[in-house]
Amino acid sequence: MTSPGGGYGVELHDPAGSAVRVVSGVGQLGDLPITPALTLNFGEAIRRANTPQRPAVAPAQVLRLGHVVLETPSFGRCLDWYLHNLGLIVSDFLYFPGQRQRGPTMAFIRCDRAATPADHHTLAMHLGPARRYVHSAFQVTDLDAVAAGGRYLAEHGYDHAWGIGRHIQGSQIFDYWRDPDRFMVEHFADGDMFDSSIQAGWAPMTASGLAQWGPPVTRDFLDAKPSPRLIRQVIRALRDPDNEFDFGRLTGLLKVMSS
Repeated sequence: MTSPGGGYGVELHDPAGSAVRVVSGVGQLGDLPITPALTLNFGEAIRRANTPQRPAVAPAQVLRLGHVVLETPSFGRCLDWYLHNLGLIVSDFLYFPGQRQRGPTMAFIRCDRAATPADHHTLAMHLGPARRYVHSAFQVTDLDAVAAGGRYLAEHGYDHAWGIGRHIQGSQIFDYWRDPDRFMVEHFADGDMFDSSIQAGWAPMTASGLAQWGPPVTRDFLDAKPSPRLIRQVIRALRDPDNEFDFGRLTGLLKVMSS
């Protein structure tokens, strides 16, 4: 099939049934003008003198799409599929508390660019009762772009989901918002870049362990508010013998939500 912008694409489906379109030969557009990062003073390292700092409250200028996050009830099979078919590698694994022997339940996955550093994750995927898109993350220039862009969104009726803080896996300074259709988007800056020499890390998954600093994680971000939709998803997942979300995994997920 042809794709927007020219080139060619092929549509695949992962083991959970999610569509994945791989494209090649897409035309390149010219760079858009971007406000440069602010010049900052650090302790005794004075880089800015006689010039006040006045960042504008304006829409955050997106540099690029950084990553997407998916939830799947077929985590292990989907992980193997993405690693094998797209040549991705894992930066970090998370596992439910007390269940490391059962294997990971979340993976932060990056492109293998050999000695060239790549984003800590281009795809993040976690085990859950539903097959769904969770959020997209867009890189902006710096912390001021994150904060000023968030204030602009707040003034225009967007709902704040969580932030500002700094993640542990990936180290990004983050801020999460819900658009008018309730899709969640992340603005981030200063993320980790790894080359292929870095081996995957392992850590328990906890709600409090999602950030080094920042406000407590919200139920809106976790999408853990009780609802008929969520109850139906859990029941459907538990009844399906062809996925990995069983009662033991449900217990582990509940521990994560309360941690």
